[in-house]
Amino acid sequence: MKRALLLMLALALIAAPVGAGPRKVATRPQKAVSPKSLEKAILASSKMAVVKAAATKGKTRDAKKPAPRGAARVAFSLAGEMRPTSEVVGRKPEQLTLEESVAKQIEKLLRGPLRRGITGLYVADAKTGEPLFAVNSEDSLNPASNVKMISTATALELLGPSFRYSTRVLGREPDTSGAIKGNVYLLGTWDPTLDISDLDKLADQIAKRGVTKLDGDIVVGSDPTRDGMYRAMVPIEIVAGEPGQPPTATAPPGFDFVEIEMKAKTDKRVRKKHKLTFAATTIQNADGKKRIKLTIAGLIGKTGTKTYGLYTRERTWMASHALRAALRAHNVAVTGDVRSVELGDYIGDAVGAAGLPIELARHDSEQLQDIVRRVNKWSINWLADRVIMTAAALARRTTPSMSVAVEAMYDWLQRHPQLDKSTVMIDTGSGLSYRTRMTPVELVKIVRAAGGFVAGSDATQSKAWLDSLSVGGTDGTLRSRFRVNELRGHLRGKTGSLSTVIALSGLLEMDPTRPLAFSLITNTTGPLKKGFVRKAHEQVVSLLAEYLTATAKPMSMPVGTPVKVGAPVSTPLPEIDENAPTPSEEIAEPQPDPELDYEAAEKEAPASSSSAAEPD
Repeated sequence: MKRALLLMLALALIAAPVGAGPRKVATRPQKAVSPKSLEKAILASSKMAVVKAAATKGKTRDAKKPAPRGAARVAFSLAGEMRPTSEVVGRKPEQLTLEESVAKQIEKLLRGPLRRGITGLYVADAKTGEPLFAVNSEDSLNPASNVKMISTATALELLGPSFRYSTRVLGREPDTSGAIKGNVYLLGTWDPTLDISDLDKLADQIAKRGVTKLDGDIVVGSDPTRDGMYRAMVPIEIVAGEPGQPPTATAPPGFDFVEIEMKAKTDKRVRKKHKLTFAATTIQNADGKKRIKLTIAGLIGKTGTKTYGLYTRERTWMASHALRAALRAHNVAVTGDVRSVELGDYIGDAVGAAGLPIELARHDSEQLQDIVRRVNKWSINWLADRVIMTAAALARRTTPSMSVAVEAMYDWLQRHPQLDKSTVMIDTGSGLSYRTRMTPVELVKIVRAAGGFVAGSDATQSKAWLDSLSVGGTDGTLRSRFRVNELRGHLRGKTGSLSTVIALSGLLEMDPTRPLAFSLITNTTGPLKKGFVRKAHEQVVSLLAEYLTATAKPMSMPVGTPVKVGAPVSTPLPEIDENAPTPSEEIAEPQPDPELDYEAAEKEAPASSSSAAEPD
C-alpha cells in the first residue's frame, strides 16, 4: 500500500504542469490502479518525446546529457516568426494557413507512427537559413551514418576533389637484357581502394618496359597499411575429394605465404547440414618470414566446391606477395622473396649501390570525389573511416588514426558551420557508434555548409559533396525510396540506421529557387521497426514537398495564405501498419573497435559499391 501511494505521488508530480496553481480534486471514486501499472506509467512518462521550438537562440546542451521530456508540438514559421501548433487548436481546417496545416499534419505523424522514442525535425531554407518547421530540433540525438556528411566534407577540403592516392614501384633501371639488379620497393599512400587488379596493372607496366627478370626481393615498409591493400583477401578454392578423403584447397599461384592444414572430410552424401569451419593464424617460420596458417575442418558433400575469402590484416605482406605473383604471371622471373625494409634505408642502400631508384610503375586511384560518392551513396562504413583517417594523416603528414581523423572533423565543424565540439559528439568517420550526438539544427547547418549555401564556400568542393549524396528513387541507399513522380530525383540525402536509429538529412529541391535543408531523426531506447519508421519519415518529407510545391514561384499562394475549403494541402495521410512485413534488411551494428578494422563487415560484404555495412 505504501509503495502504491508513493508511486501515485510520483506520477502526480510528473503530470503536473510547471507553475500550475491550486485545482479542484474530483471527489467521485477513482478506479484503482495497481503499483505495477503506475510503474509502467512513470516509465512511459519519462520516455515521452522531447519538444523544443527550433528558433530558441543562445541555448546549448551538453551532448552527453539526456534531453528533457514533453508533449509533441511542431513549430512552424509564420511572418518570419516561429509559432507552436498549440495556437491553432480548435480552428477549422479552412481557417488554417498553409504552414499551419502542414505543421498539424506533421504533428499527427509524431503522435501516431512516430510516437515511440523521440523524433527530431528541423527544416530551413537552404539559401538563407530561415527556419520553417521544427520539433525537438535542439535535442542531442544519434544520427548514425549522417556523420559521413562531416567526414566526407572534411576529406574533400583537406585533399581536394581531384586528389588521387598513388602506389608506385621503385627500383633500378633494367639493363639491356631486361633484368633489374636489386630489390624493388612497393610504395603506397594508404590507398583504401587498392586491390589485386591494381597490382596486376603495376606488373603489366613493368613487363611492358621490357623487364624479364627481377634479381632481388620485393620490399615494403613496416606500416601495416601504407603500402598494402586494406581489403586484403586471398580466395581459397576448395574441391571435394573422394568420400572419406579430405578435400583439396589451393591458394592462387604465387600466394605461397598461405599454408593450409586440412582436417575436413568429404562425405558420400550431400546434405544441408554439411559445414566447413576456418581458423587463420599468423605464424613465423624458421626463415623469419611471416606466414598465414589456415586450418580447415568440418564436412563437405561429394562433388562440392566452395570459395573461401581469407581476409588478413597482413595487408602490406599480402600486397607484396600479390605483386610478385602478378610479375610472374606477366612472364617476369622473380628470384627473390618479399621482406620489410624502411623506405629511408632502402633509398640509402640504393644510392650507395647504383644511384637513386626510379619509378618503374605507378597506379593512381580514382579521384577522391568518386571515392566519396561511393561512401555517401552506399553508406560504406569501413571506407568512410579509411578516407577521413588517410586524408587527415596526409594533410598533417602523420600516420592515419581515428583520433587524428576526429580532430580534423571537429576543426571543419568549427570553421564552417561554426559548431563547437562541446555540443557535438563524434568518435568515428562513419557514424557506426552509439556515442554520437548532435541536434537536427546542427545537422542542417552541416548540410548548408558542405553544400555550399554559406558565404566562403568552395564551389568545386561543394559540388563534389552534393553529387555524393544519394538521390531519392534513383541511386544509392535511397534508390528504392521516394519513387513517386513528385519526389523522384528531387531529394538528395544521407541515410543513417542503427538498431535504435533511423535518420535522413539532406536537401529537398522541388523549387530550384528555394531548396530546403532538413534533418529528420528518430531514436528509440530499444530496437525499432526500420521499415515502419522509414515510411513515416517518407510521409513527413512528402508533406514538406507539397509545402514547397505550393509556395514555389509562380504559384499565387504566398506564405500565410489560408488554405481554401476543398483544396487541402495534403491528401489524407495513409495509415501505416506497424506489423506489416518490410523488406529483409540488416541493421548495422557498431563493431567492437571501429577505429582499427571492419573485418567482420568485409567478410560478409563483396567489394562492390553495394558493400555497405549499413544497408539503409
